[in-house]
This record gives sequence, structure tokens and C-alpha cells, in this order.
Amino acid sequence: MPNSVDAPPFHIRIARVIVSIVVLVPVTVFVGYGGCLVLTVLAKLGGPDPTTDDGDLLRDRLFDWPDRNREVMRTDGTTPLPLRP
Repeated sequence: MPNSVDAPPFHIRIARVIVSIVVLVPVTVFVGYGGCLVLTVLAKLGGPDPTTDDGDLLRDRLFDWPDRNREVMRTDGTTPLPLRP
């Protein structure tokens, strides 16, 4: 009993899958790692680091944020935050 939908032959379907893999893997790698490289270069060339009101580097303050506020996280936010980033 023939199919009501004409499907392409098996070798054509396999060729399409192989072409898709050969095309999509490099694109995925380029977008993934390429995007990371672009963001890294932009961060390096972007100018001076922003600082907080008291002169600390914002990136250092944000890096320390989870450790300083661990007690707040343990109490589900019922205690006040000690210091804003």
C-alpha cells in the first residue's frame, strides 16, 4: 500500500541530515564562542570600570554580593540587606 504523502528517498533524507549537521555545528560553535569573544573584547576596550558611590569597583562589589548576603538568603529575605551593590 503506497503512502499518501510522497516522502523523499532515504538517501536524500540522510544527505539532508548530514548537511544540516555540517552547517549547524560550526554556526553554533561560532555564535557560542564568537559571542563570548566579542563580549570579552568589548569589555576590555569599553573604557573605565564603573565605580560605586564610595569608590569601590562595581564588578568587585557585585562579585562579593552573594557572600555578604548569604544570611539574608538563609532567612528567605526576612532580614534587611546589609549593603546594596
